Amino acid sequence: MSLRRLLLHAARHIAADPRVQAKAVEVIETEIKPRAQAAWRHAKPKLESVKADLEDIVLEADPRTEPGKFAAKVKERFIGRGRSR
Repeated sequence: MSLRRLLLHAARHIAADPRVQAKAVEVIETEIKPRAQAAWRHAKPKLESVKADLEDIVLEADPRTEPGKFAAKVKERFIGRGRSR
């Protein structure tokens, strides 16, 4: 049996163990989920701000009819902003 097969067999065996499944659920609920929620709370205002900025840019330059102007505005607004911070 190759090492790869042996590892896959062991992983399947471990994943089928109800104790391992229970521990996985516990880790997800107590560690992963709270971190993901905190990250979302931190990122959401920034995403809303970027969304509003993009909506303003679309009003200035339609990306379907003026892709070059739209790209220039996006670059000016977001890349220029990153350098000043």
